[in-house]
Amino acid sequence: MPGFSVLRVIQVGFKSLHLHKLRSALTMLGMVIGVWAVITLVAIGEGASQDAQEAIKRLGAQNVLIRSIKPLDQKTQSQGFSFTSEFGLKNADATRISHTIPGVKRVLPILQQRKTAVHGRSEVDCQIIGTFPYYPEFTQARIVAGRFLTESDEREKTWACVLTVGMAERLFTGQNPLEETVVIREERQGSKVFRVVGLIEERSTADKMPQDEDPSGKTIEDNIYIPLSTMKGIFGTLDVDRSAGNYKAERVELSEIRVEFHDAEQVLSSLPLIRDSLNKGRDGVKDYEIRVPLNELNALKQQKERDTRMLLYIACISLLVGGIGIMNIMLATVTERTREIGVRRALGATQNDIIVQFLIETIMLCLLGGMVGVMGGWGFAEFRHHILEITTIVKEWSIIVAFGLSGMVGVFFGLYPAIRAANLDPIEALRHA
Repeated sequence: MPGFSVLRVIQVGFKSLHLHKLRSALTMLGMVIGVWAVITLVAIGEGASQDAQEAIKRLGAQNVLIRSIKPLDQKTQSQGFSFTSEFGLKNADATRISHTIPGVKRVLPILQQRKTAVHGRSEVDCQIIGTFPYYPEFTQARIVAGRFLTESDEREKTWACVLTVGMAERLFTGQNPLEETVVIREERQGSKVFRVVGLIEERSTADKMPQDEDPSGKTIEDNIYIPLSTMKGIFGTLDVDRSAGNYKAERVELSEIRVEFHDAEQVLSSLPLIRDSLNKGRDGVKDYEIRVPLNELNALKQQKERDTRMLLYIACISLLVGGIGIMNIMLATVTERTREIGVRRALGATQNDIIVQFLIETIMLCLLGGMVGVMGGWGFAEFRHHILEITTIVKEWSIIVAFGLSGMVGVFFGLYPAIRAANLDPIEALRHA
């Protein structure tokens, strides 16, 4: 029976592989590494891509981010002993965008300055951020305790503040910061006392915006959020630096404007209108930059596709090398088993029987190696994801492709040795020592 014959050939193949356990294991090693590499590299690439995409999505695919930047000519002029520069976004810019650009849902103005926060003996350099109550909705931040700023805080210019978790830990070690006070030192206006009304969860490093960095390039994680009206009323828009005997001041009305649209499809088409609105009254001075998360997200997806293809090419090369190793071993096996082939032919085995026998042995080597590679690659990805807590995503298609390729490699690289074995002359094969 054909079924019985195939089963018998598989049993003979297993016996042959078992007789040379070390050689079989070393032969499969190339296939194991190749399949392992396919699954692992794709999983690592998918995990890194998802982290980056999630970070961009938190900025909002329906958002446009506009940030104040210092013009190059003012950077050059400000090298003197005394210079006051005025640049960046204005309140009028936010109002004009809100009322003239079609599809705008709402506009979030932000003003930030570097200050020093004090509580008891704790003193922390921090970033004061004046903003509106719906700031967390733009940034996808999470309120950990208490509340965020309210419309009443903004309207009444209250001295309420919200701390990031990291800021609270540094200022209030082992204490509950809610309803406690924080002193913010201001060189021109003296110290101001704020009441803590809530804690907000810090964003990951991947979510940090360029404005969250100090001039040295270090990311600032210690933020204090206060109402924008309070920020302007107490600290104003002038940021003064008297370090090293110099007097330098920068007047910036708004550090950033975030624009949210009703539909993500309106974002790209509205960019020219936003630029035209911002260029009014600037006389060609470029003191702002625009960042579009949707553009970055699309570019990242394209980059991910290119990276995935590259990783697959690298992994397929590993499978190719493993296949060449298997072909080399099978050719040596044909030589080694020449007399056995002669005996089988003398007992009535056809050329097709010999081809099937050697081809099945080769495919068994590749599939066994593929199975070990799948388990190893999957296990490593799960270990990296759950134990090391690094995002790693195993894609089903990578397992199917890797295991399928291992079988194809077995057929492709095993066919030539099998045909060579079948074409041996039976009489010459019987004479082989």
